[in-house]
Amino acid sequence: MKTVADPVAHLIFRLGPQHYALSIEQVVEVAAMVELVKTPDVDEVFLGIANRHGEALPMLDLRPVFRQSAPIIDTSTLFIVAHLSGQYVGLVVDEVLRIDYFDTHQLPRHLIRDRFVQGVITRGEQLIQLITLPSLLATYLPQDLPVHLESESIR
Repeated sequence: MKTVADPVAHLIFRLGPQHYALSIEQVVEVAAMVELVKTPDVDEVFLGIANRHGEALPMLDLRPVFRQSAPIIDTSTLFIVAHLSGQYVGLVVDEVLRIDYFDTHQLPRHLIRDRFVQGVITRGEQLIQLITLPSLLATYLPQDLPVHLESESIR
């Protein structure tokens, strides 16, 4: 007998005109931009380190990752604090929209050729791309950067 999986909550956000989603289990909070410490050899995706509640938080700008224009970052810019296996990261987005529920077991995987997107969900006329956080972090977080919030504090 086949069982139906319970829908999974996702945080929906916008980058340019495109809509994306991240599993709510990976979301810690949504916050407004804080001061960043730039590091040498920073690319357009890795923005630097933020002091978030007294802890070092690496910040990634998702807009260049998904080929969207990146407006200037200021105090009104939002970021999502996400976590995966003890790693925490700030993900800069254009707008946080809502929480929605998806049955991710029904995703048509053959439609996607992107290592950062696990599938696409439709809601009416809207397409929402589901982000794969593990490959995103493995690609864009510097391997020697301390990303465990509980282990490194900025003083």
